[in-house]
Amino acid sequence: MKVNVINWNSEEYWRGIFLRNKLLKTSAGKEWIKELPIHEKYDLHMAAMIDGEVVGTLLLSKRSRTMAQIKQVAIDELYQGFGIGKQLLEFAEKIAELMNFQSVFLTGRKQAWGFYDHFGYQRISSAYSDGDVILKKFKKNLCTKKNTRNFGIIKHITLKEMETNG
Repeated sequence: MKVNVINWNSEEYWRGIFLRNKLLKTSAGKEWIKELPIHEKYDLHMAAMIDGEVVGTLLLSKRSRTMAQIKQVAIDELYQGFGIGKQLLEFAEKIAELMNFQSVFLTGRKQAWGFYDHFGYQRISSAYSDGDVILKKFKKNLCTKKNTRNFGIIKHITLKEMETNG
């Protein structure tokens, strides 16, 4: 399994749209996306792929100079519970850090609240309903160079060190 940044309006993007429709829109009682979402053109689109098939998707959207939003997280039902959501989330956080965002926020469905808690997200809203789903907003501060300097920490971890140490 690998996680990639994919192009807006690409074949992989439309496979992600299918997953989002099937898993997110249907369960929320909302209409499926049928036309190209122009408002997503400047988002970063990520896909988890196994043997060339899109099995997970996530969007990263700039909300301000310092904050990004993670949205439209969908993992194919056949592949849930295998760490794909974790890998997508961690990949999106690393990209957000590289883009110098200081924090990310997301809106999580009730069944995913424990997942986001586990990965260090703080609940920042009370539960509310949207369509047929119950949601809460979550936020996580990222460990950017700017943030680490404030704590006197120098972040110098190479991929090779990560492979040997963890």
